[in-house]
Amino acid sequence: MNPVNILVVEDEFIVAMDIQNRLRKFGYTVLGLADSGEEAIKKAADNSLDLVLMDIHLKGNMDGVEAAQIIHNIFNIPVIYLTANADESTLNRAKGTEPFGYILKPFKEKELKFTIEITLSKHRMEKKLKQNEQWLTTVLKSIGDAVITSDQSGTVTFMNPIAEVLTGWNYSDAFGKEAAEVFNIAHETTRIIIESPVKQVLQSGITVGLPEQTILIAKNGTEIPIDDSVAPIKDDKGNITGAVLVFQDITERNQILEALARRQQEFKALVENAPDIISRFNPQLHYVYVNPAIEKVTGISAETFIGKTNAELNLPEEFCRICDRKLQQVFQTKEETEFECSLAIAQQTRHYHTRLVPELASDGEVYFILSIARNITALKLAEAQLIHDAFHDVLTGLPNRALFMERLERALMLTKRRTDYIFAVLFLDLDRFQVINDSLGHTIGDQLLTALARRLENCLRAGDTVARLGGDEFTILLDDLKNINDVTSVAERIHEALTSAFQLSGYEVFTTVSIGIALSRGSYNRAEELLRDADIAMYRAKALGKARHEIFDSTMYTQVTQLLELEMDLRRAVERQEFQVYYQPIVLLETYKIIGFEALVRWQHPQYGLVSPDNFIPLAEETGLIIPIGYWVLCEACRQMRAWQVQFPIDPPLTISVNLSTKQFSQPGLIEQINQIIQETGLEGGSLKLEITESVLMENIQLATFMLLQLQQMNIQLHLDDFGIGYSSLSYLHRFPSNALKIDRSFIAKIGANGENLEIVQAIVALAQNLNIDVIAEGVETLEQLAQLRLMKCKYAQGYFFSQPLDSKSVETLIVSGIEPRY
Repeated sequence: MNPVNILVVEDEFIVAMDIQNRLRKFGYTVLGLADSGEEAIKKAADNSLDLVLMDIHLKGNMDGVEAAQIIHNIFNIPVIYLTANADESTLNRAKGTEPFGYILKPFKEKELKFTIEITLSKHRMEKKLKQNEQWLTTVLKSIGDAVITSDQSGTVTFMNPIAEVLTGWNYSDAFGKEAAEVFNIAHETTRIIIESPVKQVLQSGITVGLPEQTILIAKNGTEIPIDDSVAPIKDDKGNITGAVLVFQDITERNQILEALARRQQEFKALVENAPDIISRFNPQLHYVYVNPAIEKVTGISAETFIGKTNAELNLPEEFCRICDRKLQQVFQTKEETEFECSLAIAQQTRHYHTRLVPELASDGEVYFILSIARNITALKLAEAQLIHDAFHDVLTGLPNRALFMERLERALMLTKRRTDYIFAVLFLDLDRFQVINDSLGHTIGDQLLTALARRLENCLRAGDTVARLGGDEFTILLDDLKNINDVTSVAERIHEALTSAFQLSGYEVFTTVSIGIALSRGSYNRAEELLRDADIAMYRAKALGKARHEIFDSTMYTQVTQLLELEMDLRRAVERQEFQVYYQPIVLLETYKIIGFEALVRWQHPQYGLVSPDNFIPLAEETGLIIPIGYWVLCEACRQMRAWQVQFPIDPPLTISVNLSTKQFSQPGLIEQINQIIQETGLEGGSLKLEITESVLMENIQLATFMLLQLQQMNIQLHLDDFGIGYSSLSYLHRFPSNALKIDRSFIAKIGANGENLEIVQAIVALAQNLNIDVIAEGVETLEQLAQLRLMKCKYAQGYFFSQPLDSKSVETLIVSGIEPRY
């Protein structure tokens, strides 16, 4: 069996690969993939294709319908549309390309294979029939009549070349001989010689036809079946002057008749084995023919249909009404029509697309109607599923954003008509859902979302709507509220429902949600405004500690607006270079000697003045602006430190510490950027210390270790910043090539007179000493804190006790004057 070669035309590569894998699983050969109409046409021209699976929406300027039309017209390759688009206009366009099938995504493998096999079978049959027609046409065009004429005595006077070929006589040899000798005929079955028809015509003067089964016995003995007639040749007075014998070799005609008989059998087999219901009706709407497919659907034998109407067969009333009305329409208009109807039999409803074709008599009247009904139940179910999927979340089965917004719009319009109508929108977001996804995997995460959807449904009243917007975000529409307590009661039920664990594939998972609430009371004109305010309130709930709910008020919107304005200002600040680097000294506690500085960025806002990092660094992290800001700070700090080293040469030289954020550290090309800065500024690698928090390193331990080793090769030191408040995973301290631990200021702040956190700080100092790395205390502000650190033998410190962050000019003064020891 020859392999079936298929071309897959699909603009989405992942979907194309999936289809290719399925086709290969079925045993088909995929000769290629194309994502545009132009590429599909090129591949159709280059390859020996049996079938094209065509998506409608493609890349490029040509869609699938245009490409299918060209492939069908030029290459006569069957096309099956395989697409998610099933709107009426697209179907009408696609129908004009005479496709062999139309499959809606998502589809089942069985549906795909079935459609392909039917298409290939149908195309082979059509191709065979077309070949037969071409062959028959060639045969008919090649048939020519042989002509022999005689005089009054019956001797040959003329032969045309075809007559020469058939009789085996050359004209020169046959001339003057008796026509009966040249035209020797007999009965094919009885073998009896037939009297020369020329003689009969010359005697009777009338045209004589050759008997059936007449054969011509050629000069060489070849027997040729022939047919036609002999007519007298008369002069203008009506006297017989001879005869003309016109005959033809009907060997090919007999072959044609046999071929036509075979073709009729093939057509009959095709019709009787077709899955479509094929039938014919007379003007009285009686069935005159049905194929066996109708028996499988109705359970009524094909013979029973003949001579009866739909009503007489007790078919469903609605089906009879629609079908009979359409038949009458075609009989009246004499025009073909198509329609869809349903046939419910034996508690099963099937949907059919029916085409009615009028068969016209010679007088132009319709004497029969051919009906071809195709089962489109699968298509209808797919359309219904497509509509459902368009308005529902695939994972949870909940309404999606589109359906939720439609219902929200409806509720909002109702408030315009009913002054007593109140509703509320709840915006829910899972707390720490990303942690669950990262630690347990996306499969468990999906299971959690599905299970959460069921619990949320159980918390609502009849008529309320819960929807999944996407990710871990859900919304609820509480309809027709009596008072505010109805809203808070639902929110509290949700919190209560989440107190028990979710059992997910052997894992016991706890989660909470932050809920924002927006009430319909107010001047809302658009559904998006309610959703926006509920979202804002949800973020307020998260900011206040999560696992709680907050009701929106106008101050929240003001704060969000201010934050947006700050973001726009921050973006302009990057372009306008409104940032400054301040420097805080790092001091050797034993001598109060300044050994280096930490670079701290400040924003000189043109309107608000100097903006604290606490007010813009988190926003810069969130928006990604921290990357260009961080690069500028690193470059400026290295440049400035190198200038101070030249201006204030000491041994060892001053160092500069620069913070790296999570986004900076994970940025591709960071090592190359740092190396470029060192090369351009002339700063030695040993004078640069990069401060990185534990959480940055723990996000991707392997990548972090590799990058830190590269930095170590450049002689750049690593300081673990804010040590003690993150993972504090001792097992990884040995893996990371760190040079120092920086104790977070939150620990230092409480080791004064009351001695809180004293043991923690002491443990960190001891840990650093045991690991033979330095330790730096941040945020030293009091003499008591300094005394405790000195007793612990903490080597370095920084903080307001020694100096607040300074601009570059003030730093130069501080370097010259030094820091006065205080005890």
